[in-house]
Parts: sequence; structure tokens; C-alpha cells
Amino acid sequence: MANRAAPSNNSSRQTMRDGLAVRRAVPGDEPILRTLRLEALAEAPEAFGSTYERELARTSGDWQRWLAPGVTLILEDAGSPRGLVAGAVDAQDSGIVHLMAMWIHPALRGSGAADSLVAEYLAWAHAARTRFVHLDVFATNARARRLYERHGFRITGQTTVRDDGRVELRMERALDPTV
Repeated sequence: MANRAAPSNNSSRQTMRDGLAVRRAVPGDEPILRTLRLEALAEAPEAFGSTYERELARTSGDWQRWLAPGVTLILEDAGSPRGLVAGAVDAQDSGIVHLMAMWIHPALRGSGAADSLVAEYLAWAHAARTRFVHLDVFATNARARRLYERHGFRITGQTTVRDDGRVELRMERALDPTV
């Protein structure tokens, strides 16, 4: 399959209720991405495959690579960054994208903010003309699995056992190319 670029639409902003908005990260947002990622790892280290120390050591160039060729979306509450999700096109199959690094500030959990962030990610994936969205979630993270299941993701049966013994489950959602 030919490699295709995802739509840029850097200026898009989806406004939600109560001052919440989702926007695409753009160059210059590297400090925001770093802060959100470190906050996520400090708050819920068990939910991620990385560590606080590894992310703390990232350079500005490392954070710039989060912006392309995939997407990073930032959730804002009254203009303050409060969550993120990142994604990348599969290296072997441009019809597959991977949802990664999803995190919402604990104060916004249960508010629908996570659903809005996933919905915006899926809109990006659809606009990028992908066929499937894949993600890996730790088997112990039932809340995240329920979120993804609400958005049509299903467990594929593929698992990965991490070096620390934690088990990741692969989830997948097919996208309808005719919509």
C-alpha cells in the first residue's frame, strides 16, 4: 500500500462543553507535551510502557518527533492543557494507525473528556483514510479498556508480556472507508 500523509489541519479545534476543547499539537507545543507526559507518568506510571525518567531525559527534538508524521491531540480545560493522545501511522502498513500515550487529568475522568479525545483521534484516523486503529492497553487497566470498547475497539487476542511481567492486550477498531 502506498504511503500516504495524514491531513495536517493544524489549526483545528473541537470545542466541547464546559470550556473543554481538543486541538492538534503544533510546533512550539513541545513544552506542553513534555509537561503532560511527565504529569501522566507521575500520576499513573502503571498505565504506560515508558518511565518518568526516560521521558524526563527526552530532548526538544524528541518531543518534536511526536508532532509528525502522525498526530498528537491536546485536551484543554479553559485553555489549560489537561490531557493528550498521540498516534502514528504503522511503519509497514499505512492503512493502520496506532493510538498511543492516552492520558486525561484525574479531575476530568468521568466527565466525557476522554471520550471526546478518542472521538477526535478517530476523526483524524478516518480523515487519514486508514482502515484500522490499533492500540495496546495493560490488561489491568479495565477503565481504559471500557473507554476503548465504547468507541468500537475489540480485543484481538494478541498479547505482549513486558519485561516487568505486565501484560498488554492489543485492541483494534475497523474504520469504514465509505463514511
